[in-house]
Amino acid sequence: MDSADDQQLPVPPPFMFGCGECTKLLRRFSAKVSADGGCFSEQVALAKHIAEKHPDDVPEPHTRDCDQCPTYAKRPDTADSWAEHRARSLFLPQAIARLM
Repeated sequence: MDSADDQQLPVPPPFMFGCGECTKLLRRFSAKVSADGGCFSEQVALAKHIAEKHPDDVPEPHTRDCDQCPTYAKRPDTADSWAEHRARSLFLPQAIARLM
């Protein structure tokens, strides 16, 4: 996979299109990405929503190529942040999703 493929946004899973709040947050995120604007707050809002309202859809902890998951696993007080970290992979390229 080349670096252009690494930067491709994944197609979000179907559950996100069935949720009005996910759809709204995805549209805000997409608008920022399309405008080549900073989209950090939109990423955080979407990941937080997924972690809080769709906990069963949050991916399992990353077992390979993730520097963050072992750090989160060592600190039980970061469970919410860890879920948000994993949720980011639903709508961000892996290389970007695993930065925080």
